[in-house]
Amino acid sequence: MATIVTIASSPSAASRTDAVLGHIERRLAVRGHDVQRVVVRDLPPEALLRADATDPQIAAVVARIEAADAVVVTTPVYKAAYTGLLKTLLDLLPQYALRGKSVLPVATGGSAAHVLAVDYALRPVLVSLGAEHVTQGWFVLASDVQVFPADGGVLLSESASRALHQVTESFLTHVARHRRDEVPALDDDDVVLRVSPHDDVAAPLLEDLVVEYGTRYGLSTPHTQLTEVPVSDFEGPHGAFVVVLRGGQTIAGGAIRRHDDETAEVKRVWTHAQFRRQGLARRVLIELEKAAAGLGYRRIHLTTGPRQPEARALYLAAGYLPAFDLHADPESIGPHAFDKELPAGTVLSGASAVPAVPGVSAGSPGLRSYRDWGAA
Repeated sequence: MATIVTIASSPSAASRTDAVLGHIERRLAVRGHDVQRVVVRDLPPEALLRADATDPQIAAVVARIEAADAVVVTTPVYKAAYTGLLKTLLDLLPQYALRGKSVLPVATGGSAAHVLAVDYALRPVLVSLGAEHVTQGWFVLASDVQVFPADGGVLLSESASRALHQVTESFLTHVARHRRDEVPALDDDDVVLRVSPHDDVAAPLLEDLVVEYGTRYGLSTPHTQLTEVPVSDFEGPHGAFVVVLRGGQTIAGGAIRRHDDETAEVKRVWTHAQFRRQGLARRVLIELEKAAAGLGYRRIHLTTGPRQPEARALYLAAGYLPAFDLHADPESIGPHAFDKELPAGTVLSGASAVPAVPGVSAGSPGLRSYRDWGAA
């Protein structure tokens, strides 16, 4: 089972927010998960305000959050924003403290006018901390929560109870998926192939990227038309083009090219719109990293555009380090650059270095497998 840290950031001990959190924690606990609550108001106030990460209590909390499999963040909403207490704690966390974790944000407030605080105030901060997936959060009206101080009982309205059940179940689904396989699994019918970018199975990927980039960035440029680098860069001996097929249909893919003698550049990462949120893009990255190691590269470089938040979240979750300010306005940055060192011991060289990759088919007509490509 998972270790789930929950964060209570209300400044009040008699809090509807904490009451809602208690309800969520019970649901997590009965499913067998190890639930550990962090109460921000109980932390040393001077160390918290001074961002003193060396304070023993602060350091212990940070370590618990980093070690957790998943995190639940709760906050009351004041003046359309989450609490200052929560802000001080999040500011103390290392830059990627939530990397690889599923996060469930829940807020409470007195007015439905604050319902967007979860998505517009809290979610971007959680993403910037590297959360692998910020599940759909929820805003609970204070009028939907009745607390009985004498015994700690809580009465939720039917609508609030139903909504909290749904978002908690969605959160647990993501937690289970992450723990079941750090490497996203493919369906039994999925086939990973290394092909030429000129092959027919590459066409859906390239065509859809032209549409997507043209829509997001408007202008017709070499980047939106995919002509900024020669197609031949994605062929051997210095490049590779990978696709994932399901039932003969191309559903995901990506490519690498030579950036310098020791660095491969990732390009053209794509997932079919009907097959997203299944871990396919992450799986494509893993396959591209294997291909890069097989070609003798020691690191990966890539860039993504300022209007591709999904790609940014993907690369952070996959362990890529940003070479830009995560808190700056994306439009002011321009291309978002990321880098990643390949694990020691995986980098090989020469034709004999091309590894046998599980799940790769060598028998599909018109396609070339990893082994075939190794001699190209």
